[in-house]
Amino acid sequence: MEKYSKNIVLLGDSAVGKTSLIQKYVVDQFDDKYISTIGKKVTKKKLMLETPDGQVEMKLMIWDIIGQKGYRYSQATSFYNAKGAIMVSDLTKKETLDSVMGYWIPLVLRVLGPIPIIFLGNKADLEDERQYGLAEVEKVAESCEAFGYGRYAYLSSAKTGENIDIAFKKLGEILLEKYVPIKLGSVLQLMDKDEISTVKDALDHIMADFADQFGKMEYATPFLQHQLKISQVNLNNPTRSSVELFVNNLAIAEGLYKEAFRSDENRRKRLDILRYAKD
Repeated sequence: MEKYSKNIVLLGDSAVGKTSLIQKYVVDQFDDKYISTIGKKVTKKKLMLETPDGQVEMKLMIWDIIGQKGYRYSQATSFYNAKGAIMVSDLTKKETLDSVMGYWIPLVLRVLGPIPIIFLGNKADLEDERQYGLAEVEKVAESCEAFGYGRYAYLSSAKTGENIDIAFKKLGEILLEKYVPIKLGSVLQLMDKDEISTVKDALDHIMADFADQFGKMEYATPFLQHQLKISQVNLNNPTRSSVELFVNNLAIAEGLYKEAFRSDENRRKRLDILRYAKD
């Protein structure tokens, strides 16, 4: 039997229930006493996954890190080299979902780049105290759908166990089947400018350049599709203005997980490619 081991991290504000979720998943116990996690705790859990070639064993090394805002360096150091994440928010506190979008996702992108993420709206058992529901969690998950790993959002409860096994298993399946480390060091060399005569030629070069830096075209495609859509680029007849917007949107997206000078450098290079187009 093949065996795999992957590091994953639970992220979210303090007191959203990350530690309780891990405890429920690993030892099937619930403790509603709040314990603030300092530094990083690591818990191990094995699960069996089905593949076309039979079962494989996936060992998840589950990291639980400090949730207080303002400790970006400690947090980044704690989850560096994680291959997947579960973002946890508290259904009784809307601000914890806002933090997922405004604090935790950008932090992950800066440290790790696009990785598989599962989103949980926790404390589903406290129905009378809910400030939002599954639709709002799914909306946040949509922001990461372009990474190419799908959109997965659930309501969970460490008290009842609702959707906990499902969430961890789904992340394990994604890591097993789809995860490919992103290459940041390889840069496609610009082809002869004489080969670029139309805006479509320029767009082709720009997308190829992005895909080369992202890793492979098959993994970059969902990301590119999302940026093309919001930039309103018509692939059959792209306009210069829409491709300029596309380049700017790519730079904004890359700025979430690359150093600013790298994303700026890429933006300038891709705009130069567009300038070679004669129409």
